[in-house]
Order: sequence, then C-alpha cells, then structure tokens
Amino acid sequence: MKKMFKEHDLVKILSIMILLVVVLTWIIPTGTFSTGATLTEGELGRIGLVHLFYGFTFAIQNYSIQIAFLLLVGIFYGVVTKTEMYKTLVSRLAKFGKGHVIGVSLGVSFIIAALASVLNNTMILLLFIPFLITVLRRMGLDKISAFATTFGSILVGILGATIGTEGLMGFVEYLAYNSQDISMLTEIEVRIGVFVLAYILFNFFNVVYLKKQLEKKTKQEEILDDVFAVEEPKKKKTAIWPIILIMLILFVFAVLGFTSWLGIFEIEVFEKFHEWLMKLAIGDFQIFNVILGSSLPNMAYDLVPSFGTWYLFTYSIVLGIATILIAFMSRMKLNEFFTNAWDGMKKVIRPISFLLLAYLVFVFLYWSPIMPSIISALGGITESFNPLVTFLQAFIGSIFNSDFAYLGFSLNGYLGSYTGAEANIVYLIFTTIYGLVQFITPISVFLLFGLSYMDISYKKWMRYIWKFFIGMLVCLLVIFGLLTWI
Repeated sequence: MKKMFKEHDLVKILSIMILLVVVLTWIIPTGTFSTGATLTEGELGRIGLVHLFYGFTFAIQNYSIQIAFLLLVGIFYGVVTKTEMYKTLVSRLAKFGKGHVIGVSLGVSFIIAALASVLNNTMILLLFIPFLITVLRRMGLDKISAFATTFGSILVGILGATIGTEGLMGFVEYLAYNSQDISMLTEIEVRIGVFVLAYILFNFFNVVYLKKQLEKKTKQEEILDDVFAVEEPKKKKTAIWPIILIMLILFVFAVLGFTSWLGIFEIEVFEKFHEWLMKLAIGDFQIFNVILGSSLPNMAYDLVPSFGTWYLFTYSIVLGIATILIAFMSRMKLNEFFTNAWDGMKKVIRPISFLLLAYLVFVFLYWSPIMPSIISALGGITESFNPLVTFLQAFIGSIFNSDFAYLGFSLNGYLGSYTGAEANIVYLIFTTIYGLVQFITPISVFLLFGLSYMDISYKKWMRYIWKFFIGMLVCLLVIFGLLTWI
C-alpha cells in the first residue's frame, strides 16, 4: 500500500481531499447568503456512501461536454501522430528549437499564459498542449520543465486573468446580482500588472531550473513517456503545409470563437456577419441556418453562435472535421482510422478520470453548501474590512473549489455587500488568490489533468513550484496592503 501511494500520490492526495470534504459536511452546517451578507444557517448536509457513487455519475453528466471534448482531443492526436506530415513537422520544429531552448520556452509560455488570460474558455488550450509537449520534449526539456512551460503557463494566465477564463466571467456575473459596480474590467490595470509579474517570476524560476537541467544532460533523454510521442519520419521529403494549415485554422478558430469581441471590445463585425450569414437564403430556404443547425422550437439557445460566444461543443465539430480531413489527406484506411482514434482516446481516459474526481469535490460542495458558513465564520475575525481576512477567505474558498464561478454564486450575497474601493479590492483578492491557489490545490482542474497526463507526482511538482508560490503570495499581499492602507 505504501509503495502504491508513493508511485501514485495523485490518488492519495485526491482521496484525502475528498475524505476531508466529506468529514466537513458532517461537522459544519450548510448556509446561504442573502443580500447584505446575512447568513441563513441550514441543517447538516452529511455526505454518505450513496452520495460518493452518485456524485461521480453526476459529475460525468454535468461535465459531459468537457469530457467529450477531451476524448476528441485524444482521438485527434491518435490519428495525427500516425501521419508522416505531423512527424515531419515535429522533427523540424524540434531541430530548430534545440538551438533556442530558452527563447522557445519563454515564447511558448507567454502565448499560452496570454491566451489563458484573455479567452473566455480556458479548456480549449488543451487541444494544443500535447503537440507543444512533444516538440519541447524532443528539444531536450525534461517532464517538469515541459509541464511548467505548458500547463504551468495556463495557471499563470488564470492567476493573471484579465478579460478571460470561463470561471472569471461566471464569478463576475454572479457578483453583479448584488454589486452592479463590479465588471470584467474592474481593477484591470492592477490585474494586468499581476499577470506581467506572475509571468516574469514564474519563468525566472523555470529558466533557472531549465538551465541546470540542460547543463546536467549529457545525452538525449528518453521521451517514451510522452504519451503522444512520435518517431522520426520515414520519408525525407514530406509536405507539411497541410498539417500547418489545419493547425493554424484550429488556432484561429479558437481565438475568434472564444474572445469576447462584443462584450469587452465592443466589436460588432462578427455579430453582424453571423446575422447576415444565417439569414442568407434562396427563396424561403435559409441555407446556413438550416445546414449548420439553428435553434429549434423547444431550444432556448443557438448552437452555432457568432465568434466570441462559441461553446466548447461548437468548436468540437470543427475539431472533428479537422481530424477526418487529416486522415483523408494522409490516405488513412478506415480500419486504421478507427484503430488510431481508439488508441488516442485511451491515452486521455486516465487524466479525464482524475478530472472527474476533482469535479466530485465541487459536486459535494454544491449538494452540501458549507462554504458560506466557513466564509461567514472567518469574516467574524474583524468587524471592519481587512485585506488579510479577505485573503484568508479567498484562500480557503479556492482550495476547495474547482469552479470559480460557483464560488461567486455561493458567496455573491456576502461579497456583494462591499461597496466602493473595498468592493474592488475584494474582487481583486478573490480573482488573484483563486488563480494562485490553482498551482497547489489537488483539485485544480488543469494542474490535476496535466500531472496525470505527464505522469508527474504531486510531490515532485510541489518541490518545483513552492518558491514561485511563496514569492507570488508575498507580492500579492503587499499589493493588497498598499491598495487598502495607502
């Protein structure tokens, strides 16, 4: 048993986290906040054995779209990694990158972090991570540095969230129920500064580690532990423009589809183009409206909305088409296609399973809302606003919440009671501390998925990240204090 936990500490840490939440539901009563930060205490919502099993199926049901997307990502790489053009692309990029390891690492990290900070759906970035990891590992990066450059940079973007991440948008939406002054642009200058600071500090430690790792390396490290690793191409002359074009289209669609053009930038061109396209008709037959699939009589929303308001399943259709096109261009036989697709899907099942366990904690807190009671008790430490108390509330709340939007929903009555400058600081504290906590909490969606995907132990990651975490925490506390008392 000890050996099993040593080799599979993600199982151990997740089990402890789930057990802790279950125990807390037996001790702490449920509660809800109403306007004015008034806590209405409820009964104990004890989680039992039946809830453990039903909670897992409930998580599958409620996160089926995310699961389906990740399975499709696995299918995509199961197919594309068997093509000569993809192998050639990886080989050429890796050969170029070997002479510019630090620069490539910094560039990739910035692009990922910036996109995570801006796009209103962060999970879409997971489509490109396996490709980047394969190239980075081929360049000579070990697992930790490759993980930090990719998955770690996503967490940097969540920490320095500016106008993106689905969690931030939901958090703001729920807070607006009681505080009309809060918006996505509240304290935007400070949050941009936090993003820049986080990127610099994070990559300082990453570059220091990477230099030491490269100096110690005397021969090319084995990269067989990369689940989607590819061998060198068999053909010397293989056209790579088709795979570059498809990857570029997927990237452009991700940016166009998940950037809030109208809501943040007030750019109406995509909304107007979508309206024109859907009304384009031959007689009474609206061509694209019917072919693409519009809202049905008993459906309340449009499945193919304009750029900037895309859903994850809308993008999944594009990804599915791209996968089929790649197979067709590579002249892949039908039986080979299904075999490769199945092989790719199997490789992401384990990370998805861990992801569902993280969502299980959210389900339990949703069924038994103990967090408002905890936050209310912590708020009683001081009668007036104190950023350190608010930091403690945000820290505890974020440790147990994988869904930032739900944290806003459960605390909107409490957080909405703050006004003026205090409301802005409270908003800043919760958004930044939530992002920082995602670097260490065992139920962090992207951290957990990434560690499982790359088979990195939680303990090893904590040994790597603790200096950045402490340094960033000190910087944030100083910023909170300056904004409050100066």
